Amino acid sequence: MAPIRSSNLERSRWRSRCREELSKHIQKKVGIVIEPSQVRLVTGADDLYTWKVLPQKKHLFSKNISDHSIGAYKELCEGIDSAFEAVPVTTKTRARSAEYVQETLMSTESPQASFSAKIDELREENKNLERELKQWKDQATAESKLRQESEQERSQLRDANQTLQCELQKSVMAADYFRSSISQYSQMVARIMPLMEELRNGLNLDGVSDDFGTWHIHPEVTNDVG
Repeated sequence: MAPIRSSNLERSRWRSRCREELSKHIQKKVGIVIEPSQVRLVTGADDLYTWKVLPQKKHLFSKNISDHSIGAYKELCEGIDSAFEAVPVTTKTRARSAEYVQETLMSTESPQASFSAKIDELREENKNLERELKQWKDQATAESKLRQESEQERSQLRDANQTLQCELQKSVMAADYFRSSISQYSQMVARIMPLMEELRNGLNLDGVSDDFGTWHIHPEVTNDVG
């Protein structure tokens, strides 16, 4: 006979512990006694209890206890009263367990919220998170659009600035050209002005020689002298 593997023994121990913990929980919450070997995760119409489970733990209740792994058994043991709870499914069962459940709620859950209230609270928080997420998405979209518009404006300003720089460069070159031309003209005028002055002076001297250079004696003046 082949020896039993240690992993199988470990799995068997966790399975037994899980059944015992769930059995105690059912008795505590619903007020009925279920043998550990009879505890079901997938309940049927004949069962007097069912499970109320948080969405992230529903996969644990999709198959029988015997089909789970050690990891799933640990999750089940840790999730009792925090991730799931047993609840009655019929009026008869509710009547049998009402007093016990009420005492349990008063003694163990007060002043904390009940498991059902926790689920409702989580659902409300989820809705709030969805609203906040939508607001963040809308804000991100608006900011992205604003960044695009700002980038377009910056691009247009860069183009306009480049155009102005080109025009300014042309103006500077034109100003340098005119400044150089004016300087050359000024130098030419400075050289021409003395020549023109000399020419004008020369013309004035020629005019005086023509008017006063030849002397004529009147006859009457000659007679008087004689």
